[in-house]
Amino acid sequence: MPPILYLIDGHALAYRAYFALSAAGGDRFRTSKGEPTAGTYGFCSVLISILEKEKPEYLAVAFDTGKTFRDDIFADYKGTREKMPDDLRPQIERIREVVDSFDIPRLEKEGFEADDVLGSIASQAVQQGFGVKIITGDRDLLQLVTERVIVNLPGKSLAEARDYTARDVVEYLGVRPDQVVDYKALAGDTSDNIPGVPGIGVKTAVSLLEQYPHLDDIYAHLEEIPTRYRTKLEAGRDSAYLSYQLAKIRTDVDLVLRLEDARVHTMQVSKVEAIFRELEFKTLTARLRDMAKTLNIPAQGQQLTLFSTPITQIGSPPAYQPTVRLANDEASLRALVEELAAAPRIAFDTETTSTDPMRADLVGISIATRAGEGWYIPVGHRGQQPQLSLAQVIEALRPAFSDPAKEKIGHNIKYDCIMLENAGLPVTPCSFDTMIAEWLVNPESRALGLKDMAEIYLGIQMTHIDELIGKCKNQITMDQVAIEQAAPYAVADAEVTFQLRDLLAEKLQKKGAARLMSEMEMPLVPVLTGMERTGILLNAQAYQRMSGELSQQMASLEERVYQGVGYAFNLNSTQQLSKALFETLKLQPPDRRKKTASGHYSTAAGVLEEMSHLHPVIDWVLEYRELAKLKSTYIDALPGQINPRTGRVHTSYNQTGSVTGRLASSEPNLQNIPTRTELGRQVRSGFVAAPGCQLLAVDYSQIELRIVAHMSNDEDMLAAFRAGQDIHAATAAAIYNVPLDAVNKDMRRHAKAINFGLIYGMSAFGLTRTTDLTLAEAEDFVSAYFNHFSGVKTYLDGIRRSAAREGYVETLLGRRRYFPNLSSQTNVNLRNREEREAINAPIQGTAADIIKLAMIQLAEALKTSGLKARLLLQVHDELILEVPQAELPQTAALVQQVMENAYPLSIPLATEAKVGADWGNLTPYTPSERGK
Repeated sequence: MPPILYLIDGHALAYRAYFALSAAGGDRFRTSKGEPTAGTYGFCSVLISILEKEKPEYLAVAFDTGKTFRDDIFADYKGTREKMPDDLRPQIERIREVVDSFDIPRLEKEGFEADDVLGSIASQAVQQGFGVKIITGDRDLLQLVTERVIVNLPGKSLAEARDYTARDVVEYLGVRPDQVVDYKALAGDTSDNIPGVPGIGVKTAVSLLEQYPHLDDIYAHLEEIPTRYRTKLEAGRDSAYLSYQLAKIRTDVDLVLRLEDARVHTMQVSKVEAIFRELEFKTLTARLRDMAKTLNIPAQGQQLTLFSTPITQIGSPPAYQPTVRLANDEASLRALVEELAAAPRIAFDTETTSTDPMRADLVGISIATRAGEGWYIPVGHRGQQPQLSLAQVIEALRPAFSDPAKEKIGHNIKYDCIMLENAGLPVTPCSFDTMIAEWLVNPESRALGLKDMAEIYLGIQMTHIDELIGKCKNQITMDQVAIEQAAPYAVADAEVTFQLRDLLAEKLQKKGAARLMSEMEMPLVPVLTGMERTGILLNAQAYQRMSGELSQQMASLEERVYQGVGYAFNLNSTQQLSKALFETLKLQPPDRRKKTASGHYSTAAGVLEEMSHLHPVIDWVLEYRELAKLKSTYIDALPGQINPRTGRVHTSYNQTGSVTGRLASSEPNLQNIPTRTELGRQVRSGFVAAPGCQLLAVDYSQIELRIVAHMSNDEDMLAAFRAGQDIHAATAAAIYNVPLDAVNKDMRRHAKAINFGLIYGMSAFGLTRTTDLTLAEAEDFVSAYFNHFSGVKTYLDGIRRSAAREGYVETLLGRRRYFPNLSSQTNVNLRNREEREAINAPIQGTAADIIKLAMIQLAEALKTSGLKARLLLQVHDELILEVPQAELPQTAALVQQVMENAYPLSIPLATEAKVGADWGNLTPYTPSERGK
């Protein structure tokens, strides 16, 4: 087998990666400094995959340089293409930098495209006895395929790439590789604006080339060709030969690659890591290191052999290590206490046996009061001595950790506060959380982990937990790790957090987020700590009954589906279901062009919902899936979440879980239980109040629309709220130009759809998806809406302009979300999505801010009032408390008062209160009861 030269089409691969990742949420691919990275990330990922999986012996990358000879012979060449997106251009230079850091030859030639460079180098390599594999995203290169050259093209995604041999080209295009240029000369190519012969399409081109092998042969035998084609070919002769010139890849470019220079034999991992660190590619950095270990490449130092001679220095450089002091006897504990007494700031961290703080045991505590050193207090390492008792340590730390004058610093500090409070040591105050700070500085940061932040901000590499406790089936718990191994790891966590504090505080000031940090996010930590520690009761027996009932319903639906199809099959197999629907029942999919990777038509929920009118089986399948999801996600799973120590379910609230500022619930997620279905109500009914108590739920009424009215200062909308009118009915009356009492259900439903839709930047087309309006009716409806609520229109237009001009939007309380590429974004779909998000962020973010303020104020109000109610859950705009029956009137009044006055708007905030013994059967708490 000949040696293989791998050639990468740099520009084509960068383009493909950029658009693939942008479509999948490219706004995530941006550094904390705002540098776009979607194209760079995708290119680097593919490059590492090639090195990992194919281990090429020879490799080079080709790039375009700009204007080429094709532009000289045809001014409109590629004229139909959109210009390169502004945020991709700098990424091409970054990719060049990455290629150089890998010591891979970079091939370019002024006046020629990368295709021509690839064709010429491939030709040279074949002449020297090599085989060639070209990795690209450009179908034009299929013309180069021979017995010695294959071309690799991506499928629907970068991961679905496949090799094309000569046989594959025929199957794909209908012509041989040596006919691809003739094919394009006839049929043209809209992607490159190659005109071809007007009137000659793809099928005709293939048919002609089956009879006459090449363009010259076709024109040599024009008299034999049917008149309807001959006339077009005669008229389009010049266009055909021009198109041939444009489509033909040059293989004689004056560029020579010494193949020995392309041998993949040297690489400086540290140089690549430095670029990845700057680009914040933490996942790729890990893959790079794994590849370095597998292939025996050192991470630092001189260039070394990549794939041949083994070497002795393997893997990453030594992990960062501050000075470690152990507090494991009375004398060392006294020394630590003396240091804490004099320290104005204390950074701390805990080592535990679980990521769930309500089930974990405390293993050790690490503390740092200055940079460069720290303490470790072992309290729970199994069978290891010397260690102090946990009770003795807690009492020794209590004075400093409860001193309100001492700043307490942590990373994901809520977890550590729960651990210490469970051990009997409440932490006061929780002053600074480096994870929250990074999130406020950059809400879309992908580097919220301490190790990532240390690498990005401090340039240091920390030991990862897997190196201590292992992975998967070989994983142990921290209490099994030797103290001498755990101590350096733990101290680094506290000491690095201490180092990051001032750096992040400065960034918060520059981003205008310091007040949010000190007055909202950090005061919220103890509130969430209390909620998570309290948990909520669950009726496990009720869920057991529900599980049995759902199983029966699912079995009945399953049988109906089998009868409808005519045979039994695995209903949970998407391939078998696809066969039943589209082959057996012969139903038509919404898009016949789209199939899954397995070659079957999709049976995803969205597809089936579009088909629900075609056959009863579709509705039965959808209902079956809904029941199965509820059963597995909630009914069967929630009883297993009951904590054996407390008998309650303890969800975890993540302050950094969304870009808008909303809290996210997990393990279990209690915010996503369906609210509008009977099944969802049944799930909620399993959450119950303790004996002698009731659940009290208080929900903000239409808070986001009230925020819109306040922000837009629209007089008609403000007037409707001030008058206490139903805002959806008032909107309908205004748009339909009828009295308020003449508004019917359909009118109100349409008005409600647009009221809420405008918050998410919904278009007239979007309105047709949520109502029964035609597009013309929806356009008229939107036009009438904005004519009446002109202040809202002015506000929304202003947000779009402001977001593009400033690069960010912000809430009433100053929380920002950044859109640094919005002003220059040439990807229309991405720009439209970012505009919708820019409209929504200030509204949804302000609602999130207000309920956070309400939670902080409510926690203090309950404490000072002496009421025994406990805050259990926050579900978006709703707070749920457990209240002693006797204190219900006073508590309900207090909660509504606090929530309605949490933040002043130009119209009053309104709340609705409900009470009940379980969450699923709450009833309105009437004004008369409220006043008692």
